[in-house]
Amino acid sequence: MVDLPFPADATYLRVREIATYLRIDVKTVRRWIIAKALPATRVGRDWRVHRADLKAYLLANGGEAIAHVL
Repeated sequence: MVDLPFPADATYLRVREIATYLRIDVKTVRRWIIAKALPATRVGRDWRVHRADLKAYLLANGGEAIAHVL
């Protein structure tokens, strides 16, 4: 079983959780959001990404190996 940096039943993920999961910098995830490549919702000063949107983004951009865990 994969140890996820977020709860298994989480519907929306924070930018930091996504960055930790993908082992990339937080700025990279924010760039995807600002470029409108990754759909996100602003909550206060933070962004939330729907789990299905992240999975679709990863599948469309060659992340099949990681997307299957979501």
